[in-house]
Amino acid sequence: MIRKRYNFAFIAIITLIIVFSCSKGSTGLRQSDIRPFVEIFLSKHVKYHAIDREISKKTFANLLSFIDPGKYYFYKSDITRFESHSQKMDEIIAKEDYRFVFDLFTLYKKRFDENLKIFDDLVKKSYDFTVDETINTDGDKIDYAAGQADMTERWRKSIKLQLLNYISAGKTLEEAKEKLSNKYRLSRKRVEEIDDDRIITLFINAVSTALDPHSNYLSQEEHEDFMISTKLKLEGIGVLLRSEDGFVYVDSIMPGGAAAKLPANIQLKPNDQIVAVGQGDTEAVDVIDMELRDVVKLIRGKKGKLVKLTLVRRSTETGKQERLVIPIIREEIRLEDKAARSDVFTIKRNARTIKIGFIRLPGFYLDFDAVQRNDPGARSSYMDMVENINKLTSQKIDGMVIDLRGNPGGALTEAVNVAGLFIDRGPVVQVKDSGRSVEVLNDEEPGVAYDGPIVVLIDRFSASASEIFAGAIKDYRRGIILGSSPTFGKGTVQSYNPQQPKKGAIKITTAIFYQPGGTSNQMGGVAPDVTVPDISSVWDIGEDKLRNPLVWERIKSAVFAPYQKFVNPQIIAALQGNSQRRISGDKDFTALIERINSLKKVVNSKEISLREDSAAEKNRMKDLEKQLKHDGDEKLIDTVNDIFLREAFDVAADYVEMVK
Repeated sequence: MIRKRYNFAFIAIITLIIVFSCSKGSTGLRQSDIRPFVEIFLSKHVKYHAIDREISKKTFANLLSFIDPGKYYFYKSDITRFESHSQKMDEIIAKEDYRFVFDLFTLYKKRFDENLKIFDDLVKKSYDFTVDETINTDGDKIDYAAGQADMTERWRKSIKLQLLNYISAGKTLEEAKEKLSNKYRLSRKRVEEIDDDRIITLFINAVSTALDPHSNYLSQEEHEDFMISTKLKLEGIGVLLRSEDGFVYVDSIMPGGAAAKLPANIQLKPNDQIVAVGQGDTEAVDVIDMELRDVVKLIRGKKGKLVKLTLVRRSTETGKQERLVIPIIREEIRLEDKAARSDVFTIKRNARTIKIGFIRLPGFYLDFDAVQRNDPGARSSYMDMVENINKLTSQKIDGMVIDLRGNPGGALTEAVNVAGLFIDRGPVVQVKDSGRSVEVLNDEEPGVAYDGPIVVLIDRFSASASEIFAGAIKDYRRGIILGSSPTFGKGTVQSYNPQQPKKGAIKITTAIFYQPGGTSNQMGGVAPDVTVPDISSVWDIGEDKLRNPLVWERIKSAVFAPYQKFVNPQIIAALQGNSQRRISGDKDFTALIERINSLKKVVNSKEISLREDSAAEKNRMKDLEKQLKHDGDEKLIDTVNDIFLREAFDVAADYVEMVK
């Protein structure tokens, strides 16, 4: 049962962030280009087709955030001076009168020079790194400085943080001060180089991201970088990053990448803050306040080469902040490294042995080039799922667990086709476009590859195509959704439109995905039927945490017939009750729940300590590098260390017995 229909539709992978560089990549934009670009966004956007008061205020807020994300330059009085423009963006664009935007940048350059003098004075002072004080890096929670004393104090803490990063990387205090001074001398040059083209680019993005977080204008250089990033084979470490308030964070780890294969004790984790990047034995480069695209360039490189990431994170053991230097050998990320894999797990219930088939699906992947060439060796998640299901059913399994934890999404067509392996024809997802028309994408293939009970595992990092698959299974009542929290909540689709001649590209949110029943996973995600504690619930991430996420409205249900024998309220209640009884008497889960409750606030805090806790961190590199060697043969089923999976198999065994 191999399908040949591929429409090459994509849905964006989890929280792809485009950073609006103010350094490089001129596209030759003129002020006369702003209105046509804005009109393209408004004409094709799924929800907003005009700039109303709400969008105008969001545009103004975005503009300020792009220019001064950490609030280290503008004063409260500066914002008051320009605030009258916050509700007039439609007039400003219609009249093509952008004087206030250029005035804002003129003031920024003036404030930059003034505050560089504050920096020059402060960097010469003494700093006590034993003092227990913190700095808040959440720009949304910090007000603009009321006066020079307020501004000086926030600069003092920022300088102390950056000096501490250099000291943690092995520098003396004097060396750290010299490095930091050099950094700001370069920053001055970058600010001086801000020209009309870059200002226009940034303003267009202030408008587009007021519509939603995934609609962006990309300069020509950013467009070229984006096209490189979408290739099936990348030479790098396999990590998706995001930028917030001048800091770069780990967003998610790509299955099959070099970062995913690190030893457990030095694994990267979501919300790790990257503060410096080093190449091989060369000195690490401080990346605080560096554009995300430039940080990516430092990390990306030839396979086989060493890159060292200096991180700040909250320890899940102690709750305290720690600094780590993580060495990673770059490698090529190949499709087969993130392919579906399967095995059989057996559970004893009284005198009966229950066989549970297990499939881990890291992504909804498709080798487009090979499919287009009709290459017999073409790979796709659908074809690999068929192969794994056939292997499992030949072993006469009683039930199946499909693991979508950490699955960031992929090709829309693959989500529809894989769902069709478990439902017998019918709608899988509905797509509402900017014209408010709804297209229903159906599974057209008769029959199913597996007709027994299934349990689908999700977590907060299951996104996009994963949510479409899980949502369809849930609406059809075809199986049980099991997780510690709802999925990520990305239910939108973007179109990507290169602009000629060489004027970059426009990415626009043109549609919202809906489940067959008429609800969307946008923002809220797909909720589990049965909840089991897992450490992934500690991280407070999701579409609803991004700036300006879209809100959806319910649409009409598609015509489909839910299954009657697999799911009902009584089955769900019984499965949850059995699971809670097991968990309440399990010492491993008791300890895990205590850790989760104590760490939720700490791990997601943006308060960074300015205290040097351990000089031993400076000497960890050699020990860590010794651990880089791995055989690449990660154990597929590990119920000793993965107690969530252990409980998932118990739930699946209960489910099999209930259905039978």
